[in-house]
Amino acid sequence: MFLFSGRINFLSIMLILFVCFNVSKVVGSDFTFENSIHLALKNSLELKAQNYRLAAAKHSLGEANSSKDWKNSFSTVFNSTNKDSNSNGFFGEDDTTTSTISISKNIFDGGEAFEKYSIAEDNLKLQRANLIKVKQKIILEAIKAYLDVYSNQSVVRLRKRSLKRFEENVEATKLKLEAGTVTPTVLAEAQSKYAKAKYELILAEGNLNNYTSRLKSITKLSYIPSNLKLPELNFKIPKTVNKAVKISLESNPIILIAKLEQKIAKKNVDLKKSNNRPSLKMEFFGKDSQSSVNTSASDYQSYGANLTFSTPLFYNESTKDNIRRLDKLFIATSFDLSEKNRQVELNAISSYQNYKSTLAKTSASRSEKISSLLALNGIKKEAQFGIRTVLDVLDAEVEYLNASTNVIKSKADEIYSQFYIKSILGDLSIRDINPDYKLNHDLKENNLNFKIFDPKAFN
Repeated sequence: MFLFSGRINFLSIMLILFVCFNVSKVVGSDFTFENSIHLALKNSLELKAQNYRLAAAKHSLGEANSSKDWKNSFSTVFNSTNKDSNSNGFFGEDDTTTSTISISKNIFDGGEAFEKYSIAEDNLKLQRANLIKVKQKIILEAIKAYLDVYSNQSVVRLRKRSLKRFEENVEATKLKLEAGTVTPTVLAEAQSKYAKAKYELILAEGNLNNYTSRLKSITKLSYIPSNLKLPELNFKIPKTVNKAVKISLESNPIILIAKLEQKIAKKNVDLKKSNNRPSLKMEFFGKDSQSSVNTSASDYQSYGANLTFSTPLFYNESTKDNIRRLDKLFIATSFDLSEKNRQVELNAISSYQNYKSTLAKTSASRSEKISSLLALNGIKKEAQFGIRTVLDVLDAEVEYLNASTNVIKSKADEIYSQFYIKSILGDLSIRDINPDYKLNHDLKENNLNFKIFDPKAFN
């Protein structure tokens, strides 16, 4: 029993070490900003669902195209009957086998096949545009989650440093109180500042835990390293807001989707109308009929061709209502497109202004940090000459800490605002983080068979 238990414990320890080693190897050293985005794309159920919708649209296009081909059929019918063959009441058995093979093709179907294929083609473009939309959404969510964790990790580190300084001050003040060099009021002030610093650390750690949980959920990782770094940007932002608006109205996937939905709605109207136009069908057939009555047998073959012309005489009320319904849906998509244009334009303007604001905020926070550092150094020197107290120094350190925190947060906001503009422009890709980054096979953009951010591909 002892040996068995020892063996199990040894195996358990080795398993734990193996897991820990691999986790630290994969996550600790290799987890980067771009990897967080890659993992988000790889593990997104929404993206997988959209990939299947795209695949289904491709099959629908093939199905619509096949409707133009020749149709073929083969049928065999066997019939056996007993019947009265003469006036004497003699019954004979009549067995007949008829086999028919035919091929047919619609020479003209009122434009139905063309409209079905055109709709299927636009639906494929629609699913591609939806794929871009979903992918950009996931990338943006991953970027936001990563930057939130990064900034809050930095804040927690600063808060811990501040708490340690206030704790040291409390202990030092206690010794001074025992020595009679300070009053109890000074100790109470030191303890109050320590309690506040402790509360702010708890608050910062709570925020960090929340943001870390979100990043874990997106990447499907069980561990996030505590040393995240800011990414380096490999793209440029349009120089003017008007340029940003122009690009957004041309390339934003929301606009592309709305335009395609409008086109499909119009073609659905045309498709319904095509069902009520004249049609011409050509058919070639061959028929073989074998019959036997008692002991006599016969074999009959025939070949021929049919040319069938048909036309509806009038629209029934059901057809008229269907056309009216589809026409109203088309009008609705026109309003949707106008509204989407308005929303995208406003988002482009606001996101561009927000980007400019974050630049100014980052610059101001850096200046504030420099000023607070100069003030801190000055107060420290004054404290050496007894002009300032230890509490004054700690207050100055708090100001410097807050300024440092603002720099971190403002820089993260600045980076996110640039990525957000890219999404509004319809041009956000993982290659904005690393141009040489290679996606997994199921995520390759060239599987879409068109330049992913080229709006001409959707026309």
